[in-house]
Amino acid sequence: MVIKDSILDILDVLPSAERRLADVVLSHMGQLATYSAQELAEKAGVSAATAVRFFRRLGFNGFNEFRVTAREQMGDGAPFKRLHSMSSSGIQANMSPFINADVQNISTTFQNITEQHLENFTQAALKARRIWVFGFRNGQILACYAHSLLQQLRSDVHLAVGTVAHLTEQLADVEAGDLALVMDFRRRSVLLPSLVEHLRGESVQMAFLTDGLESSLLRSQDIAFTVATRGEYLFDSHTGTLSLINYLVSRVALQAETQVARKLQKIESIHRSFQDLKSNN
Repeated sequence: MVIKDSILDILDVLPSAERRLADVVLSHMGQLATYSAQELAEKAGVSAATAVRFFRRLGFNGFNEFRVTAREQMGDGAPFKRLHSMSSSGIQANMSPFINADVQNISTTFQNITEQHLENFTQAALKARRIWVFGFRNGQILACYAHSLLQQLRSDVHLAVGTVAHLTEQLADVEAGDLALVMDFRRRSVLLPSLVEHLRGESVQMAFLTDGLESSLLRSQDIAFTVATRGEYLFDSHTGTLSLINYLVSRVALQAETQVARKLQKIESIHRSFQDLKSNN
């Protein structure tokens, strides 16, 4: 039983309350295993009894059975496991499913954000002695993007990716008072738990961008943003992650506008001196 297909098969005949819950489930397909029945019901604005009826209508004895199935269908994100199912169905000439999935990822990501977490991250980024950005595998390109934006705002922003030897040399400089921004997405490297444990031992402020899928790294004192990453086809989608990074860094910039303006103006002055950018850039 594929959960998404089962819901779509009965969507048009569901009572209105169950239909709202179905819409919530469909929009959180990539994170179903991380929610409780109560949380999903609250997002849909329905009662616990409605949720029970809905999951039973799908053929499950209860929510726990539903969540186990969701976790199994979530898989580990390996593209080759998705390739077989894609090869039989093909990629539709209509790009709407692909576009809609990305739009939904962005919407879901920002719906999950609290103002307190935004403010906590902004203040941590402004006050930190240094900012370290970490990412492995799928998180590496995201770490590079976050680093490229943050280093335009302030000094002492460091990108910590690459070989173990290079990483350990960088970690020797990490101290209390620093901020570690960690990309925590599936297809996780076995190095990630050891890295996080080391950073905690140095009393570093931790901030995570995470898909929330079976991650055991987070603690209550951390700043954490859960990102929707459901990919319509072969790969996970990180449109929501990129959009969130852009937004977070923009908030930091606005909080330190005078200081940031000076650095950005200096960067532009150097570009003009080097004449390395086309005039229409």
